[in-house]
Amino acid sequence: MNHPNDTQVMSVAYFKIDRDGQWYHDGAPIDRKALAKLFSDRALKRDEGGEYWLQTPFEKYPVEVADVPYVIVDFEEVNAGIDFITNMEERVPLGPEHPLELREFDGVMLPYIEIRDGLYARLGRNVYHELAQRFGVNIKSRGGQYPLGKLKGE
Repeated sequence: MNHPNDTQVMSVAYFKIDRDGQWYHDGAPIDRKALAKLFSDRALKRDEGGEYWLQTPFEKYPVEVADVPYVIVDFEEVNAGIDFITNMEERVPLGPEHPLELREFDGVMLPYIEIRDGLYARLGRNVYHELAQRFGVNIKSRGGQYPLGKLKGE
């Protein structure tokens, strides 16, 4: 018998987040954005081994993530710099606490930003191109300078 405070790993449900940040349950897209946002905001965790989970106090479901769970879909210029907005409507201020970092995915260096607790977002293609067009290869925000990419040989 399990103690009520013990978290049980459940394997009945299958959750997945694709490269574009779309959530799936048992192979079907989760079309109710409010439900995906609830999972994202309250239950999505990443463990020390890099595995993703939907975790409540009593259950734990594995989540397959193609790249990272979030995609930056928009940005806003504010007095102090740039705020990024994720596909789950979470606002992240670009700055020392949330710097851009370049990471390789599919052989290409792409900009990522930590949202919280080891959960990252990748800049969406449209946002990336708009930032590059507006600011060039580096973005200045909240006293820092953040590269959007690297030239070959750097």
